[in-house]
Amino acid sequence: MRIHYKKELYSRNILFRTCYAFTDQAYIHLDADADSYIVTISPKEEGDQTDYARLFSNRMIEEENREIVAEQTQNLRQILFARAMASTVIYDEEIADIDTDVSDKSAMKDWFAE
Repeated sequence: MRIHYKKELYSRNILFRTCYAFTDQAYIHLDADADSYIVTISPKEEGDQTDYARLFSNRMIEEENREIVAEQTQNLRQILFARAMASTVIYDEEIADIDTDVSDKSAMKDWFAE
């Protein structure tokens, strides 16, 4: 089965992410012309009646939506990440209070053995 996707609707990254999601189920061949990407899908299993064209198209929409949400929430994610990293900072005076003796190998004990 062959599917055409307009380049103005989907990015190349979206196309490759979607293709990767289907590599375990089908063989994917990509091509392009001036206006669209051309995706040819062949099932790996003989007799497989799965409608990969519809599944692939739905996955393209899902991936595009994920990208839109990621772009819209990028600033918030950066702020949350910076806040999380800032709360883990150890100041020089705090380092003196940390017990660095690990000669007893207590970190190597089996926590589930008890």
